[in-house]
Amino acid sequence: MSFTDDFARAAEAVGRATSTFLSGNAEPFKACWSQGPDVTIFGGWGAYERGWDQVSARLDWAAARFVDGQHDQEVLTMDCGGEVGWTVCLERGEVRVIGQGVTAPIVLRVTHVYRREDAQWWVVHRHADPATGKTAPTAVLSNPTS
Repeated sequence: MSFTDDFARAAEAVGRATSTFLSGNAEPFKACWSQGPDVTIFGGWGAYERGWDQVSARLDWAAARFVDGQHDQEVLTMDCGGEVGWTVCLERGEVRVIGQGVTAPIVLRVTHVYRREDAQWWVVHRHADPATGKTAPTAVLSNPTS
């Protein structure tokens, strides 16, 4: 088994676990994570967490907002070298969140950073946000002025 094949299998496992996550079950996705004090998440609903205790709680919180869902992971690019790897993906699917009676489309831009620990690849960072169109330069300012 080559390093690249091993990494590709880990990335595929994360993709499968994300579909379970979108049905309200965080456990398979959490099983893909390193449990170190340096893991981080920039979640799709904003804010961030650092350290396994906070990231684990955030994953439970986020999964609990989904009632039902599924997705496909389109890997735009991925690579690994040494002890670090990454994937850049689009996650497209249909989800139903708490308080909603019907499913709706979801498209997220997602970057995962992986680290090889004890001969296995683990997620150490997730950055997810809604895929939107291009915005005006002032949209990123915290206090835009006219």
